[in-house]
Amino acid sequence: MKHNLKYLASYLPWLLVLLAFDLFTAVLLWLSDVRMFQALILLYILATVLLFFILSFLLIRKERKKAAAYKSFIANPKIDTELELLNLSSASEKESIEKIADTLYQKQAQIGKLNSLLAEYEDYVEKWAHEIKLPLSLLSLLLDNQSDQLPEDTAFKLDYVKNQIQGNVSQILFYYRVKSEKNDFLFEDLDLEECIQDLLENFDPLLKEKNFTIKLENIQGICYTDQRSFGFILSQILANALKYSSDKPELKISMSSDKGRKTLIIRDNGCGVKACDLPHIFEKGFTGDSGETRKKSTGMGLYLVKQLADALKIDIVVKSEWMHAWI
Repeated sequence: MKHNLKYLASYLPWLLVLLAFDLFTAVLLWLSDVRMFQALILLYILATVLLFFILSFLLIRKERKKAAAYKSFIANPKIDTELELLNLSSASEKESIEKIADTLYQKQAQIGKLNSLLAEYEDYVEKWAHEIKLPLSLLSLLLDNQSDQLPEDTAFKLDYVKNQIQGNVSQILFYYRVKSEKNDFLFEDLDLEECIQDLLENFDPLLKEKNFTIKLENIQGICYTDQRSFGFILSQILANALKYSSDKPELKISMSSDKGRKTLIIRDNGCGVKACDLPHIFEKGFTGDSGETRKKSTGMGLYLVKQLADALKIDIVVKSEWMHAWI
């Protein structure tokens, strides 16, 4: 209805023109025959107004069809929608529409080419991420079976490099996972204590190297979630605790339950996050200015954590004070 009134308002000047013409002819009629003027003037004006609204109705219907054809063509530029639009357009509009169509077809071809290149690139990165797992597996096998034959310092450095590469590869895979239109989450019952123990075991060399004090309290119960994604979330949080640890690092993991809702609490006494940075830590690429170590960060870890947490319906709350942190 609003669109109809909008179209009708644009035609009102023509009604004024017609009424002005009626006034002119009425003057002529009055000069020629006063009696005829009195008999026909009202009918003359009503006929003009009726004709105006009939023509307006027909024009509005055509304009609405043309507007729909424009939307259809812009949403899906192809020959069929272009021809439909041209059939509803005047001769003066057709040339402009054909130029617009040529431009849209060129842009459409460019977008198709870019999408193809992007798909190839994503496929390559995903294949690379999977292929690199083989040398990582061999490195893990070497460290598991022959670490006692290597110097302790060398074994530690190899294990550190292995964990760093594994973390980076995981970030790549989970980045594509959260951006994919099809989520391949596998929800299952997950033992929280076992999950956290496995996580701490994976990080054990780094935790020992930094002399972390670990405290676990009341970690029990089952969580229905995707194991890989949940494990990745926890590993990124723990990796941050390691990266920004204090001189006497402590890590405390506990659980609380309120009205059937379980909360996993992970706290550390690292350098923390500045108050101005805290609202932005889950933004893509954000690193903040809280120290030299953070400036070397990619800003992707916590971004992926938030994306996965949202997909899994997990609420994440962060509390921190700069240089006085228990997160």
